[in-house]
Amino acid sequence: CPNHDIQYPNRLVPLFGDNIACWQMQGFYENMDIPKDSQNCVLAQSMNFICGCEGPGYAGANTHTKQAVLAWLPRSMAILSTLGSSFILYDTTKTIQKRRKLLNQMLSTLSVFDVMGSIAYAFTTLPTPESDYMYGSRGNDATCTAQGFFIQIGTVACFLNVSLAVNYLLSIKHGWKDEKMKTKRLWFFIPPIAVGLLFAFVGIPFYDNMMLWCNNSAR
Repeated sequence: CPNHDIQYPNRLVPLFGDNIACWQMQGFYENMDIPKDSQNCVLAQSMNFICGCEGPGYAGANTHTKQAVLAWLPRSMAILSTLGSSFILYDTTKTIQKRRKLLNQMLSTLSVFDVMGSIAYAFTTLPTPESDYMYGSRGNDATCTAQGFFIQIGTVACFLNVSLAVNYLLSIKHGWKDEKMKTKRLWFFIPPIAVGLLFAFVGIPFYDNMMLWCNNSAR
């Protein structure tokens, strides 16, 4: 804390090892001759929001108000996405005739996965570990992993969009009817869902706090 304004001296900073408290890190930088533009100094200042110091904050949010906006803005967008996908799901399944159409089956499946991903996004910082001291963080490692997993599940919707594009190509350019399209039904569903689920499960060991929500942190 350049201004010596530590508010939470006993909080732990996950920077240079386990169980390093704010007061210890402050004392280290005060007693060592370290240039303020050095990589270690810049890194330490990027984490000083944990200690309640004045500084850059995280993700550019250096005040409580900015941090609240950073959490609530994507949350509101995710809620709108959930409502939109829920309406599509209702509209494509409300009658037997609609449920029989392959296009509606694809749209409803896509919407189910989008709802799961959007709900996970809507929690934003809530499932992130409380020990990260971010605005709204109330979770732990387990809730962080769960959020990251369902956000990745939501990406199945992106892969199903490819199937939709192929459906439109075959229908509009090549004149395929719904009956002919249904003979290839499994190819429209299994590959995108399998790829999305694979990524979601493979990422389980790597889900971590990515500042606004938990996601795959593997590099």
